[in-house]
Amino acid sequence: KVSNRVLIVGNDTQYYDLLSKCGSKFDILTLKRIQDLADFVLKQKVELVLLITDENFIQDVDRLKKLKQKSEFANIPIILIDNSPYPIPNNIQLAFQSGANDYIKKNGEEIELVARIELAIKQQKHNQELYLEMINQKELLGMMDKMSLFMDRADNSFIIFNPNGEIEWANEGFNRLYGYSLNDFKTKYGRTIFEASKNSEISSKVEQCVKTKKSVNYVAECQTSSGEYKWIQTTFTPIVSPLGNIEKFIAIETDITKLKETEEALNQKNEYMIALTNHLKSSNALLEEQQKEINAQYKALEEERKKSDDLLLNILPFEVARQLKSKGEAKPRSYKLASVLFLDFVNFTKITQDLPPKDIVHVLDSYFKEFDDIIEKHFIEKIKTIGDAYMCAGGLPLSNRSNPFNVVLAGLEIQNFVRGFQPDVYASSGLKWQCRIGIHSGDVISGVVGKKKYIYDIWGNTVNLAARMQEEGEIGRVNISEVTHEYIQPYFECDFRGKVETKGGDMVNMYFVNRLKPEFSLDNYGIVPNEAFTKIMNSL
Repeated sequence: KVSNRVLIVGNDTQYYDLLSKCGSKFDILTLKRIQDLADFVLKQKVELVLLITDENFIQDVDRLKKLKQKSEFANIPIILIDNSPYPIPNNIQLAFQSGANDYIKKNGEEIELVARIELAIKQQKHNQELYLEMINQKELLGMMDKMSLFMDRADNSFIIFNPNGEIEWANEGFNRLYGYSLNDFKTKYGRTIFEASKNSEISSKVEQCVKTKKSVNYVAECQTSSGEYKWIQTTFTPIVSPLGNIEKFIAIETDITKLKETEEALNQKNEYMIALTNHLKSSNALLEEQQKEINAQYKALEEERKKSDDLLLNILPFEVARQLKSKGEAKPRSYKLASVLFLDFVNFTKITQDLPPKDIVHVLDSYFKEFDDIIEKHFIEKIKTIGDAYMCAGGLPLSNRSNPFNVVLAGLEIQNFVRGFQPDVYASSGLKWQCRIGIHSGDVISGVVGKKKYIYDIWGNTVNLAARMQEEGEIGRVNISEVTHEYIQPYFECDFRGKVETKGGDMVNMYFVNRLKPEFSLDNYGIVPNEAFTKIMNSL
């Protein structure tokens, strides 16, 4: 069980002794002066502060008031213990006005003090949970406002209703499913779910959804504009506000006509089997075989149902769905600082000229899987592979200021891996698998492109310069631009290697990265950073 960390501020050791009797319930820290409280809390996480005042009661509550105005103190509960030797007018009022969560006069009961400490900590944790829940609900509601574009591209029908059940919006999948525009559908069948639905239990289903605040499922047979009958499975979901009110309903409809037909055929076959069993009890072998077929078909039906449900959860590409969840939209985004890494294998054509295609793919897969593991450790996003080339970038889609260091460390680790890895496929040319790596840091644009299959990619001169660094690199080395070098040079050993002309005619300085400086390295090769380096990166 995790102990609650309590900080006692003051010179009276009585309360330290008292709380120490509680065993592992509290992790007790002490501080002599309230003047040091600000710096202490920035370095140490505490769940509660026990502030003991003496004859300086007025000065202490004034200091407390100023501290509570700082964001890092706003959510820390503070219990003020009044040890002042003489009466102070309105001392309780002054304590609460200063931001204290509770006030206790000296020589209070031990049980009461412990109970009030536990209550203050419990209340603070409860308030934090409520706050996080409200934030999550707000993000969910905001996300729904931006989903219509992607709903339109889904095969399923999406319908949004207001709290009264009136139809407000439908996607293109709705038009394809029913053959009606939304206005024509409302004119023919009605404007509410109660009028339009062909399910006889729709009222009770909606009532259940409202009561439980959870999704309900139902099936109904509907007629399209062409006269065709379809079986529709509907998932009806409430969108609930942080206050518990239903803001909207969303209906996701799937055409399960083929599944129903299969189910009906299976039911008929099952009935036949029952009749056959009653009349041909001696044909056990045949009946068992038929029963196995039925079970297999039922299993296939359940698998189809599962695929249908999984489809609803995967109507959008992963990257688009992830961006919508974290950012609320999937528009192109600019990054002022990202670091791009390009890698290619030297003499790839010669090495692989005699290898079967499956062996080429096998070796590349072995390397690229390891590269994927390495960049993931360094918070780097894989962009794509083209043939024997590998491209990744740090500082996106989540921005961070440490991306030049992360990408350079990944480059050193990749080169170290390539040097020590021996593929299990022999190349008749006798050439070794070796690679060049180039890195450049700067601004890029990222976005999602494509129509039927979305692709996450990045663009900009930074990408071109990173590719140029790779082209001008050497086997087994990490070649970086001057821009990247300016970021990392205090912590890495680098060699200047001259200038290279870019496609635009500019001259760019290049550097080889040899290793981390010894004072920042955990290993002898300068690849693994130590704790001192990690602390510096975390402070960026």
